[in-house]
Amino acid sequence: MTSVGGERVTAVDLTAEGVEGDRQYGLIDAIDGLPAAPEKELRWRKALHLRAAASRDRLAQLTLPDGRSYALDDRALNSELSAYFGFAVCVAAYEHTRRRNGFPITRYRHPHFPIHLLTSASLTQLGKFGSSGPPDSRRFRPTALIAAEGEGFVENDWVGRRLRIGAVKLAGHESTKRCGVTLVSQPGLDEDPDILRNVLRHNRRHLGIYCTIETPGQIRVGDEVHVDL
Repeated sequence: MTSVGGERVTAVDLTAEGVEGDRQYGLIDAIDGLPAAPEKELRWRKALHLRAAASRDRLAQLTLPDGRSYALDDRALNSELSAYFGFAVCVAAYEHTRRRNGFPITRYRHPHFPIHLLTSASLTQLGKFGSSGPPDSRRFRPTALIAAEGEGFVENDWVGRRLRIGAVKLAGHESTKRCGVTLVSQPGLDEDPDILRNVLRHNRRHLGIYCTIETPGQIRVGDEVHVDL
């Protein structure tokens, strides 16, 4: 689910479209149909304090900050979301979603890539320009965080190259342009405008890399990562 907090897992299955079951649904304004935009609109910023979790045998669940969880097709969820945000909100399915289940239909607001990679080296580099050390990776919402050695924003050099994570083969497509979501507060993380300022000043507003998937499969914590020379 987009524009909300996610979950950390130890393994994911990747299809050519990305993580299986990911980014199938999103939040929209129930009146005008426009999708959630926490990077632009203050009224949506609380979205990052919601948490989505996948399920193999049913629709994903969304958990509110008070701990109550609802399946995405639970009839009570839209009312709870509207009360939480203070305006009419509902869950929508993206155009490509197979299990639409009567949801209203919406579109991605930005170009979508199957997988987003970020390295620990880049977080360390970014931390050199702030006062509190490397930022939490959750601010950047990567599909996978790669433990990488080296100086600087190392994945900048992966654009146009092929990578392998375990048995999954990827092609580096383009650097990831960051937006205001990086500075929005999340559970345990205060709002921090310096995050985006430092990315803009020191790496031309980019952090991480988008990839396409050439050979699908499963990636797991601990898989080796190889980058073609």
